[in-house]
Amino acid sequence: MPEISTISYAPEKPSSPESIDVKLSDNNGSPFRGMGKDELLVHSSKPFWRRLRMICISIILLGWLALIITVVALVLVYPKCKSPDSRSWWQNEVIYRIYVRSYKDSDGNGEGDLDGVASKLDYIKDLGVGVISLSPDYEDDGTDGDFHIKNHMKIAGSVGGDDALQRLITQAHGKGLKVILDFVPSQTSDQSDWFKWSQEARFRNDTYRNFYVWTNTPTNWKSMYGGGAWNTSSERSGEYYLHQFLHNQPDLNLRSPQVKEKLNEILTHWLNKSVDGFYIRNSAYLFTDYDLRDEPKVPSAVGDEYSDYDHMYTKNLPEIYDMFARWRTTTDAYTDKYRVLMADPDPMSNNVEMMKYYGHFQRDGVHLPVKRRQFPTDCGGQCIREYVNGWMDNLPSGRWPTWSLGDEMTKRFATNHSESFIRCFAMLSMTLPGTPILYYGDEINMVDLSIPPSSSTSRNQPMRGLMQWDNTPHGGFTNGTSPWISVGADFQTNNVKNQSAKGDSLMSFFKNLTTLRSDDTFRIGDYYPTVVDDAVFSFVREFDGKKGYLVAINFASTAQSRDFAKAHSTIQSKASFELTTGGSESFDADTDVDTSSLTLGPQQGVVVSWDYVAKEL
Repeated sequence: MPEISTISYAPEKPSSPESIDVKLSDNNGSPFRGMGKDELLVHSSKPFWRRLRMICISIILLGWLALIITVVALVLVYPKCKSPDSRSWWQNEVIYRIYVRSYKDSDGNGEGDLDGVASKLDYIKDLGVGVISLSPDYEDDGTDGDFHIKNHMKIAGSVGGDDALQRLITQAHGKGLKVILDFVPSQTSDQSDWFKWSQEARFRNDTYRNFYVWTNTPTNWKSMYGGGAWNTSSERSGEYYLHQFLHNQPDLNLRSPQVKEKLNEILTHWLNKSVDGFYIRNSAYLFTDYDLRDEPKVPSAVGDEYSDYDHMYTKNLPEIYDMFARWRTTTDAYTDKYRVLMADPDPMSNNVEMMKYYGHFQRDGVHLPVKRRQFPTDCGGQCIREYVNGWMDNLPSGRWPTWSLGDEMTKRFATNHSESFIRCFAMLSMTLPGTPILYYGDEINMVDLSIPPSSSTSRNQPMRGLMQWDNTPHGGFTNGTSPWISVGADFQTNNVKNQSAKGDSLMSFFKNLTTLRSDDTFRIGDYYPTVVDDAVFSFVREFDGKKGYLVAINFASTAQSRDFAKAHSTIQSKASFELTTGGSESFDADTDVDTSSLTLGPQQGVVVSWDYVAKEL
């Protein structure tokens, strides 16, 4: 075994402080080491060292300044995260338009009423809509029509009266639904107390003398429904009153301060009853020319009808925007909750004119102008592109569009278009930025009645058929025997009960759309058009931190294939399937969708998604 050697260490003797010899080196002028304080000060004050210190301090300060500038620039330039709750209820919800007399009869008298609407609130809620817009149902003069109003502050007894409206509002609010009333400020019935008092006024200072538009020298203005727009008075000899609509619907004079005050009282009356907003009707006809000048004919005029004139003195006068601003001030004053104003621009107005409804000369107007849907029967991709871009390209900053599927003044969608086209348009309107407006019965593909209207102003119109609830007599609308209007011929097979039992029905599709639309990305996400051509309309919806979506819709009658992956920087080549309108091309929730080669069948749409990818700086 090898021998292990050891090393021993002798303990070192501790030294006393006195035994330590500290010597300062004589460095013959070399700086720093062993240098005393005075010597250091002498050397540090030399120009070289002063300059070096200043350079170092400057570098540090400039570095901090550059860092601060960079941070501030990133904060200002980089997109800000939006709050999921940054939209108001009228932007988040779908509006459901109801013609009350045709929706549900609660008492068996054959006429729909407000209690009938209240009985169907669970159905409305289940559809995924959040706002009910009611047809005008104020106390009238008994004439067959919706605008023969005698009292704007009283609900007609035929639909249940004021108490029924209050019950409906209370129950709707209890279910999280909003209620909007029509507001008709342009006219009254000739049986209204206001008009009677105006006719009886003998002196210029009588309160009601100028409540309506009167003249001794009528102009050449025409009524929308034929004939002249002036009618003689049995009380005011030699004077004529204006009626742009029917002869028994005299026009209110909104230039009168007293009329403006009364109209404001009407709004306040209903706001105090917790109404959530108003839909201003006939809004393009609120003012006429102050000087009552004759209107010129259009160059192509060959007759003497309403359509032969340029209505530059009776329609879309700039004063209407002032009234919108005044009424907006009234509704905004109710700060307990947000109230909304809607309006129906003249259907013939161009998009630039319609955008003025949002506000004019730095004053807020209505929240939601509602342009009626007017598509040709052969509407395809180009037609849709013009429709959507007409809104989106002209929309003022910070404003919100509407997408109307129908109302009680327009032919039902299914009358002139196939269900596949309706599904495509429904997908479009529910996924674009904006508020969709759904007309009752369109969710089950109801069509116009096969009846001629008694007149263009009658309540009895083909698009106002009874709501088809089930296959019982009169479609489950009433327990009575004589409803005021007929039910559609297909009610026994096409009704709410039947469609509720089918997962692929149009009603189920609408529910799927309203559910999809509630996603934060669709509520407040950015909108980017992608592939848009004469067949396909597509766009991306994105929101920071959330899934991105591609909505691709083929409005053509033939299949179309497109590369969507290159159309926008965030579209992923492999995406997840979310929803389709149905059609010849099938999609599987368990199989990725190849967005670089996506085929859509004739009149077919699809929604696909991908996980959020953080943007690089």
